[in-house]
Amino acid sequence: MVGPGGSSSTTRSKAQQQVEQEQHNNLWGNKFADLLDDSPDSHYQFLGVSAEADLEEIKAAYRRLSKEYHPDTTSLPLKTASDKFLRLREIYDVLSNEESRRFYNWTLAQEAASRQAEIMRMRLEDPYVKEVETYEPVPDMVDRLGGRNMALGDQAVTALTIDVFIIIFAICCILYVIMFKEPYY
Repeated sequence: MVGPGGSSSTTRSKAQQQVEQEQHNNLWGNKFADLLDDSPDSHYQFLGVSAEADLEEIKAAYRRLSKEYHPDTTSLPLKTASDKFLRLREIYDVLSNEESRRFYNWTLAQEAASRQAEIMRMRLEDPYVKEVETYEPVPDMVDRLGGRNMALGDQAVTALTIDVFIIIFAICCILYVIMFKEPYY
């Protein structure tokens, strides 16, 4: 079948796919694969492939690791082998589907970019500014109590009782002198 311009539709679709791939690479930039490869504990690292790996490389890595981690054929402890095999299956499900792989790559790139931005922010941040921002003054005794009175010890209660008794005795003495003592003329 000949399409417009005299070229076949298969040639055009291949050329169109190549143009779309170039646009995709330009959209993400050259560092996109590096950004994904730098991510610790990524699906790609678990499989042992690069982020640019095609579906055939992912399938080959999946087959190789499934033989290694399958609970029936491995020398690993059963729990470890089954955990790794389940993780391998989840990873393959994500990376074998183009849409879920694109979403995974996007989230992985976002996490990596966030980590890099945090590292840059920490490098550029003045340590004294951070110290001022996180400064908390040491509260004085009244603030520490939160407006409540301190509990008194036994000696303090005894001293306070004696003080109150002396004050009451002094008031009684003054009242006695004023009321019952005859004035000296």
